[in-house]
This record gives sequence, C-alpha cells and structure tokens, in this order.
Amino acid sequence: MLLDTRDVDPDARRDALHDAFAQAGVPREIDLLSEQAANETRIEAWTFGSLTLFSPETPGMRVIRDSPSGQLDPMIALCIQMRGSAHSTECDLHQRMIPGDLLMVSPTARNEFVTRGATAAIEIPFGELGITVEVARRASANLPASPLFQLVGNHLLALRADADLVSSSAAAGDVGTATAQLVRALIVSAALDERSTRSALTDALAPRVFAYVRQHLSERDLTPLTIARAHDISVRYLYKLCDAAGVKLVEWIISERLEGARRELTLSHQRNKTIALISRQWGFKDPSHFSNRFRHAYGISPRDLQRQSRHQH
Repeated sequence: MLLDTRDVDPDARRDALHDAFAQAGVPREIDLLSEQAANETRIEAWTFGSLTLFSPETPGMRVIRDSPSGQLDPMIALCIQMRGSAHSTECDLHQRMIPGDLLMVSPTARNEFVTRGATAAIEIPFGELGITVEVARRASANLPASPLFQLVGNHLLALRADADLVSSSAAAGDVGTATAQLVRALIVSAALDERSTRSALTDALAPRVFAYVRQHLSERDLTPLTIARAHDISVRYLYKLCDAAGVKLVEWIISERLEGARRELTLSHQRNKTIALISRQWGFKDPSHFSNRFRHAYGISPRDLQRQSRHQH
C-alpha cells in the first residue's frame, strides 16, 4: 500500500499522491478530480523483478506523462481496467476503457489517462524487451490485432488478483520475467513483425512454464502432462522447450521440491512438523523415497538436518 488518502491529512494529500507515484517509480503529473476522490483514493504497487505492477483505485484521477522539452524516454506500459471506466488521450487518439479492456501506451508520446474505478498497470524497462521504438509504437496502435491480446489481458488480471501472494514468493522474479516475455510476444505480434513473432512466442513460453512449475511445486499431481495442458501445448513440445533451456524437467522439479523441503526443515517455527508431513507438502508421495533423495542430494538425512537446526535454534 503506497497511499490511502483516508490516512493522510487533507492539506498533505497532493504531496502524498505525488510521493506515492514517485515511490513506485512512476513519475507523473497527478490530479484528483473531486473531493470524493481526495477522500477515497488508494494506490498499491508490487514488484516482480524489474517489472512494476501499479494499481490505483479512485473515484477520479488524472495522470499525465509529459516533459517540458517534449522529449520522453521510451517506456513499455500496459493498463487494464478492472472496474469503472478510463479514458486515454495521445495526440488525436482517444480511447475509452471499460472493465476488461487492455491498452498499451505509446512508448514516447505524451499521454493523459483519466480513471474512475480500479485500474492495473505494468511498466517494464524498455531495454529489457529487445524491440525498437518503432515496433512498440506500431503495436500500441494495433494491440487488439494480436492473437495474444486476450491472453495477456487475462494474465494481468490474474497477476493483480494474486499480487500479494506472488510478489512475496520466491517465484516473483520468474513471474516478472515470464510476464515481460509474454508482453514482448504481444508487442511483436501486434506490430505484425512476422519474422520475430514465432521467436517471441517461444521465448515467452519457457519462462512462463518455469514460473508455473515453481508456483505449483507443492501439488503432488504436478506432472509433465498437467504442465503441458496448463499451457495448451503437447508434452513432446514441453520437453523440447526444456531441452532448449538446458533443463531436464522431471529432475529439476524434484530438485526444486527438495530445496523447498530443505529450507522448511531449517525454519525454527516449523520444528514440530514431522518429516512425513513436510515431504507430503512438497509433493513427495513416499516419505522413504523423499529421505533417500534428500540424503543423496545433501549428504544428510532430513531428520538429522532437522535435529541440527533445532539444536542451533
């Protein structure tokens, strides 16, 4: 939570609003459009690696991106309306947004964005996507033409819904990387750059798969088949993706689960948990198989590690 105007003295709200945007790394000119907005605006932000998710909820707020010189550094920003409506103005282009609508801001143009309701917006450092300003500019004017348009919109809504949980998890950076690659694929396909689209789609998929696996490690029914189905690909293609990334999927899943269990065994507040319970929580069906795997990986049994940690604590 960056700002809740109900917690701020009325005379200090304007400064607090600007500070909240600056703290989120989103320098803009900000105005609240009514007394109700001054009293009832909330602003939240989360980070996923280098990606920032920014979410204002307000009865009325205007956000302007401009500079005195008229020269703006290129940026990648996508907004999706969750509740209420919004209106974006860039030069002679006016776009109205209702819940579910997705919009990409032009990378270097002056933009005025007015929202009444709840909005989620992501910003990604421009240099991380490996695209040109011209490609990004064409995409921003043609976003719905991409076959990934709906997929990215749904992904951003899901990311906003689970932002607290995901941003505080060990997979936060992977989720940010996967989101950035998915956005890159959206931009390239919207710009109708046929030569780059196939490569972008492939680049976007592998990080999404690995982030998905890390989020579902504790599920005992996590298998190559369930992973492939979750991403609408075949098991054969899943293995092809993993091979290209130098990952042996099944062994990697086991090693990630073992590492999660190892961390849990060393936590003082988990010292009363049984080895069998911890092994089940990390997706192992057989405690004996878990113990054998653990000893082979770390040179110590789970029980001995737990005893050592208890003694140290």
